[in-house]
Amino acid sequence: MMKLQNMKSHDYHIFMEALLQIAFSAMADDVLEPLVALSKFFKNLCANVLRDDLLMDMRSKIALILCKLETIFPPAFWNIMEHLPVHLA
Repeated sequence: MMKLQNMKSHDYHIFMEALLQIAFSAMADDVLEPLVALSKFFKNLCANVLRDDLLMDMRSKIALILCKLETIFPPAFWNIMEHLPVHLA
């Protein structure tokens, strides 16, 4: 089993924004769709220019994205940090 370790914060940032979609592209659509949406959320959040209308849209969609992810991942995966994106936008 491959593990992601010894990566710097910038490495994780790039993984979440760009490589996540590629790494999991072979998964089923119901699993891939929320992961891609989460990746796009972080990409938009870390953009050079933030637009108010886009932030409001992101804020409304992140709860739905996390709910979809909760149906995929086991309950042991979830702690307080997985709900942090709700407050970022």
